Amino acid sequence: MSKTDHGTVELNVGDDSYTLTFNLKAVKKIERMLGSVFIAMQEVQRFNLSAIIQVITAGAGLALKPSEQEALEEAVYQAGMISVTPTLIEYLSALLNPAAKTADQMAEAEAAAATGSAKK
Repeated sequence: MSKTDHGTVELNVGDDSYTLTFNLKAVKKIERMLGSVFIAMQEVQRFNLSAIIQVITAGAGLALKPSEQEALEEAVYQAGMISVTPTLIEYLSALLNPAAKTADQMAEAEAAAATGSAKK
């Protein structure tokens, strides 16, 4: 049985921080809004502001009023779409393969292995 808990990813947009969670609810919301996680990844890579906002909204479980969505769009634009894209791509990649380890989990495992071999 695959495990879908990667933990979370923190996305910083200006002064705000959003916690993106790995769960089926986020996947379904992204699919409903953009068609699929893969399409969302393509659109985020194209720096599509609407797709970026939808992924943040789905991943963070936000229900934004129109004025709040506009404020988030402005914050992403001001922070630079290129600055949030790598984190969103990593997040979407993990959603496509929930049983795999994230880059942070792999780094922790490597550090633990290095520490273990150093003690011998």
